[in-house]
Amino acid sequence: MFLQNPRNELPDHFLAFANPTRLRILERLAKMGEVNVNDLALYLHMSQPRISWHLRTLRLGGVIRTRREGRQVYCSVDVENIRRVRERLDHMLGLTPKMKVREEVGA
Repeated sequence: MFLQNPRNELPDHFLAFANPTRLRILERLAKMGEVNVNDLALYLHMSQPRISWHLRTLRLGGVIRTRREGRQVYCSVDVENIRRVRERLDHMLGLTPKMKVREEVGA
């Protein structure tokens, strides 16, 4: 298993969001839940290798998780890891939960 260098975690995470195709993949996964790589390729009208390349970037960024069932690979959004990275970014920026609530309600 690939162990990510903690120094690259935030850059890799945000790089995963920095592409329109990857955002379309995330939209599809969020809407459908777990999706087969071949089904994503059909939906996006792209080749399976190209989709796999984008999925690798999303996986290395900790945005999705994959599981293999025989020859098929299924993907889903890794909501828990996204939440964890957001908390790490908030901590790095000095944002406290109290500050975030105030900003969200406009107080």
